Amino acid sequence: NGKEKLTSGCPGYPRMTASSGSSRRVEQARARFARVAFAEWLGVTIGDVAHDRAVLVLPYRPEHLNAVGVLNGGASASLVTMAGTLAAWTGADLDADPHLSCVDLSVQYLAAAADEDVVAEARVLRRGRGLVFLDVALRSQAGKPICQGLLSYQTSDYAGQTPRLRAQHALLPAPTPLIPPAGHRLFHGYVRKLDITPLHQSPGRVRLHMPCTAMHVDERGQLHAGALASIVDIAAVAASWSLVPRREGARGSTIGMQVSYPSGAAEAVVADAHVQQRSEELLFSTVHVTTAVSGQLVAMGQVSYRLLEPWPAGSDSSGNA
Repeated sequence: NGKEKLTSGCPGYPRMTASSGSSRRVEQARARFARVAFAEWLGVTIGDVAHDRAVLVLPYRPEHLNAVGVLNGGASASLVTMAGTLAAWTGADLDADPHLSCVDLSVQYLAAAADEDVVAEARVLRRGRGLVFLDVALRSQAGKPICQGLLSYQTSDYAGQTPRLRAQHALLPAPTPLIPPAGHRLFHGYVRKLDITPLHQSPGRVRLHMPCTAMHVDERGQLHAGALASIVDIAAVAASWSLVPRREGARGSTIGMQVSYPSGAAEAVVADAHVQQRSEELLFSTVHVTTAVSGQLVAMGQVSYRLLEPWPAGSDSSGNA
């Protein structure tokens, strides 16, 4: 199995062992992870796995990078969700067919990763009744911190009962008319790999589309939480840059992202991003991800972005002429 090539442990991460009482669940989790098409597509491998812990490796590939040649924030978030999910599975009774899904993801971006593999180590902070709370650290192979994640994951057993549902979404209104951008440098590398395309761009507002193919899905055949986090990130980034003319010296990076997952989907989605406020170099955006046809809400995101823009010629550091 291609996902077993690092089972002897990753450099700097000691080999983990499972007790006899938990080894069956650990092996079930390992087998379930082998069915995650999105992880296989990105080349993610298991470094190690034990009860309440998991280590995954994302290999360096040019198609995982963003427009400036560093690891895309969506790729980092995807690895965080995968590692946290695998660690959550190791303590769940998968034979009972529980309701499994990501509930919330929070990622803080600490440093960039370039031409190197990255490693995510997930640990369970608390395992409650139907909810698991996890900490995920993503580092370079040399140990440099790349980002820090928190994940809450659902493992509820409804004992055959139908879950109660109330949906009354207050979404961003659809942009009209749709104004597709003539071109955008952001839609390369990892974004192109996911086939994310722009449908609309106006100042502070972006709408993107992402298909649901056999490579975008999790083990259930639904869009992977990492793929959804990826479109949340790039939508907010594109909305931020829509406010700034592209010029020499301007640069930006995602600071933090929070994504909630109200429901799953096995069809194409659109992401609507709106910059709620710009405070000089800090931009704060909300993103709603819905199914493209029915409009079902599948993810809600909040993204903080830092965009450093040179002051206009002739201005001092305060922006005054």
